[in-house]
Amino acid sequence: MTTEDFKRDILRLQPRLQRTAESILGDPDSAEDAVQEAVITLWEQRATIKSQNMERLSLTIVKRRSIDQLRKQKPTVPIDEEDLMLTEVQDDSDDRYRLARRLVDQLPKRQREAILMKYEEGMSNEEIERATGMSSTHLYATLSRAYKTLREAIKQYKEEQG
Repeated sequence: MTTEDFKRDILRLQPRLQRTAESILGDPDSAEDAVQEAVITLWEQRATIKSQNMERLSLTIVKRRSIDQLRKQKPTVPIDEEDLMLTEVQDDSDDRYRLARRLVDQLPKRQREAILMKYEEGMSNEEIERATGMSSTHLYATLSRAYKTLREAIKQYKEEQG
């Protein structure tokens, strides 16, 4: 594959590669890093790549780089249970529980289901994977996106409250 062919194909595939990485990682910056790593790998292998295989190969490498990034991330407890208060049954008059529940209810369906299974039903990740049919990587990404959304919503709520 010539340098010109490589540049042409990468520029054409760039938006799709970015979307693929972002769908796995849930973060545009991390997705961009995964795409850049994939392009470097492809560049190093350009002499052996056939143009008709470029799209499939580049998507495979981006997916692998994205999953590698997920695996490298240190698991954290991104939300203080005190903020969520979902692990105990709360009285309806408890403002914190109602706030947490309202924020969780605003999550996309899969994220909401995963959070509720984990914190209200006390299910392990393995149990959630079986119940939803998600892979461990997909569940991790789903929970990470949910935690990020909840952190941002809690931060915004606290700022609004002064």
